[in-house]
Amino acid sequence: MARRLIRDVLKLAPHERVIISADPYCGGAMLEAVREEIQRARGIELASIMHFTPQLTQLRGKDGNKTDPEDKAKEDEAMKALFACADVFIWLQNDWRSKRRTQAVGQSELVLETWPGRSAHFHWFHDPLNPDPDSPVNKAIDLVYQDAVLNLDYAALKRTMANLAARMGDKRVRITDPQGTDVSFQVTRKFHTNYGDASRERIARVTNARDREEEIPCGCFRTIPLRETVEGVIAFQRSFGFPAAGYGLDVNRFFDRGLRFHFRDGRVVKVETDGDQAELDRLWATETGDKDRLGEFVLGCNPLLKPVEGTGFQPYYGFGDGVLRLTLGENIESGGINRSSTHRWLMLLGATISVDSVALVEGGKLTSAGRGA
Repeated sequence: MARRLIRDVLKLAPHERVIISADPYCGGAMLEAVREEIQRARGIELASIMHFTPQLTQLRGKDGNKTDPEDKAKEDEAMKALFACADVFIWLQNDWRSKRRTQAVGQSELVLETWPGRSAHFHWFHDPLNPDPDSPVNKAIDLVYQDAVLNLDYAALKRTMANLAARMGDKRVRITDPQGTDVSFQVTRKFHTNYGDASRERIARVTNARDREEEIPCGCFRTIPLRETVEGVIAFQRSFGFPAAGYGLDVNRFFDRGLRFHFRDGRVVKVETDGDQAELDRLWATETGDKDRLGEFVLGCNPLLKPVEGTGFQPYYGFGDGVLRLTLGENIESGGINRSSTHRWLMLLGATISVDSVALVEGGKLTSAGRGA
């Protein structure tokens, strides 16, 4: 996997300078293997940023950042200066079981907004409801990730994403789901296509932070809906088997009693539950900024990121074939303009996605029209 990352994804050239972000206690074997491959490629290991131990997290905020605003600003400034000396950034596994973040949230994304280099995120998510990394379920997820890195047909994935971009560009996309979702919006021709190429040649052509980050295992096809065009409802009758990632509005507590976001003219005009509506209204009122905007459309396309028996978790948070994520609120990570206290992932596992009345995804699986087959 280290060879695939260094040789094939990053195509590291001799003397390129590399920064690694890593937790030596979580994925230590991968860290060692990546360092070896950097040496074999004649690269320069410029620096390794170590993730925080449990003791160190207590000296920082829950988001991993320094708590004093001046201290945080100075640290961010120093990180930008460090990255200015580098060509490549590699973010390796970290311990997602920690209640406090073991790295500074948003710090690398902040740098990537203006940094001309390129990066790869080698993430390794286990079931967030199962804290034991050695459980049979999490071990099975490990093998799914390994398969999705080593045995993926990367050329076929690239063709699928090119086909989706061609079919969706400048069109209105309609999404329906058995739980009651029926929402539509228009998109532009700007897509993030994550098919395992973070080479210098490719990254030189891109313009935003998200495009300079290649996630491994790959499979993410992403775009930003045109804000004013969103119409309809995103609805849930139950949870999707794992907590909705992100921050802000705690949607998880309402899923099993029903949760609906009604959009009109690009904004959420009503949030409903069949449970404690008063509590939902109270929580919604405390959120700020563009909480009522749809921030991202993220479609999984990797056929090897298959669900594992014994867990509702979707490997790699939904980059597998036909898994859809709609993000509510903040979308700075994708180069959007939404700014909000809410950034919440809403997962649709059985969606049908249509453009011009042609289903590109049906029942949570890419169709032949979607794959371009």
